[in-house]
Amino acid sequence: MTKERTVSETKARGTESSALFLSGSLALDLVNTEMVVRGKKRDVLSSPDELSHWWQEALAHHPEREHVEGEELAINWTLELLEAVKEVRQALRTLCTHLVEEQAATAEDLEALNRVLSLGYQSLQQTAQGAIIAVYRAHDQQKGRILLPIALSAFRLLTEAERQRLHKCKNERCILFFYDTTKSGTRQWCSLGCLNRSRSIHRYQQIKEQTLQKQKEPAR
Repeated sequence: MTKERTVSETKARGTESSALFLSGSLALDLVNTEMVVRGKKRDVLSSPDELSHWWQEALAHHPEREHVEGEELAINWTLELLEAVKEVRQALRTLCTHLVEEQAATAEDLEALNRVLSLGYQSLQQTAQGAIIAVYRAHDQQKGRILLPIALSAFRLLTEAERQRLHKCKNERCILFFYDTTKSGTRQWCSLGCLNRSRSIHRYQQIKEQTLQKQKEPAR
């Protein structure tokens, strides 16, 4: 079963969370916490509690993320932290939109991410087994433990990934982004559900146009 189908079926069943994890990137999954549902824009992160719930899901979906020292400590889920996450989300959405539309990124696009990256630094640490590993240490653990992994995900996406594989869903009524990891590089929709909805809309428009054309034809 594909990941897209799993997400689509999960959403259809109406599970506890309404967040979508189908982009292939932690940074893009944050951007996708804003979505369109039944024609109306919806924000999954509408409260600190929802941010906490989304973050726990994000950790499960992205175990490969960079870890920040102090992750065993409890996070204080405040409105200030929520606003900081939303600020990064908006910066990422603007940046991704510019890239998808093949526009040059501006200094303002990158500044918000650079501010987050400055919250931490990489250092060396020895494990109990004697191995030396790289860890990130945050100057502000309260914000850094969430914002740093997101910013580092964006850093990898922007500097290591193939830009032409970054897409916005082809469905005109969808605002989600994804990174195409298919071998063919031809994925155009965020999920199978969006693909099916887009095709249904296209068929409806075709039928409507054909009906109007017949109505305009003179009677024989």
